[in-house]
Amino acid sequence: MRKKDPIGKDDFMKRWIFVIFACLLLPMFVGAEPFVTTKGPIMEIVETDGVIVVNETRIIVAPLTSIADSQGRPLDYHDLKPGRWVSVEAEPDERSRLVAERIMVIRGR
Repeated sequence: MRKKDPIGKDDFMKRWIFVIFACLLLPMFVGAEPFVTTKGPIMEIVETDGVIVVNETRIIVAPLTSIADSQGRPLDYHDLKPGRWVSVEAEPDERSRLVAERIMVIRGR
């Protein structure tokens, strides 16, 4: 038979394990914004709005959006053309519009 721990070390350890576990999991549920990744051909470019359409999804290309080719060489917004295949990582803004964080041109014509 096990003796009762007079100073509560078992309870103390259980509480610390719970606190550590909660601290590790909490960031996954609090303030996490949806992050969208899509791949496909650019179907349309709306230059007046700074928007590309990939897989029928409108994505805003902001001035700080990182655009590169598959070799990592930087590209410009004007290098994006309809028919070029891209991989886009985007996040919703305060108005729930998707704003591209990174665009990588996979292949193009």
